Amino acid sequence: MWILIIGVIILALEIAVGSFYLLWYGLGLVISGAIGWVIGYEDWIIQGVAGLAIGLVLMIFFRKRLAEKMLGKKIKDEFLLEEGEGIIKEGGLVEFRGTTWRYDKEKNEIFEINERVTVRPTKTNRVFVKKIV
Repeated sequence: MWILIIGVIILALEIAVGSFYLLWYGLGLVISGAIGWVIGYEDWIIQGVAGLAIGLVLMIFFRKRLAEKMLGKKIKDEFLLEEGEGIIKEGGLVEFRGTTWRYDKEKNEIFEINERVTVRPTKTNRVFVKKIV
């Protein structure tokens, strides 16, 4: 039962974050927790591991398709290999092709929330942004 509740909490967090990653793990935990609750299986460690595995499988197979439907355009798997356009969000984040990233910028540039920017390729877990000219 606890795994089911944790899954629902993670799904609620996904609404606030909007990254599509928590969605899959939350769904996996809900599925695993619901099955455990129905059959009366109480081992929360096994349910948790099974839920995370289900979430990983769901993410691998369905994330790209869901993002394409939600955004209405094709998403390339190599999306950090090409320059593109993103939108500045709160907290030092930029939304770029369906995912929110931390970004680096030139020292003197200041961005406003919801401003459109150019996002350049990177090899780290951050992207580099600059103003659209």
